Amino acid sequence: MEQEKKELSIEQLLQEMTNEFGREPETMKLLSQLNKDAVFEHSANKLFAMKGQYIPPKYKLLMSIAIGAALGFEHCIETYAQVATRKGISKEEITEAILLARFVKATTVISASTSTMHKLVNGFE
Repeated sequence: MEQEKKELSIEQLLQEMTNEFGREPETMKLLSQLNKDAVFEHSANKLFAMKGQYIPPKYKLLMSIAIGAALGFEHCIETYAQVATRKGISKEEITEAILLARFVKATTVISASTSTMHKLVNGFE
């Protein structure tokens, strides 16, 4: 996106989002009716997060899918998966990212239980 986000009208920004996602960004459209600045801030935050040079854009999209999956946010998973497929990322790569998120999230359950397991092994006193 060549223009700075600040220079765009809210309508232009929402259109850019529609073009990127392949569908109207319903949440951002509603938010724009309540607080336009919040939409510009959201867009600026995304631009900042995605512009780093060390992680390739493909990996950033796969990470976004995995994080959305780990957080259990279906809309986020679907949105980023749609963007990823439009950018040539395979269904297999997306599926693998989701499965990795499943494993990592399951690991947190076991990790969160460590102190209780100590007490089960050594006693609760």
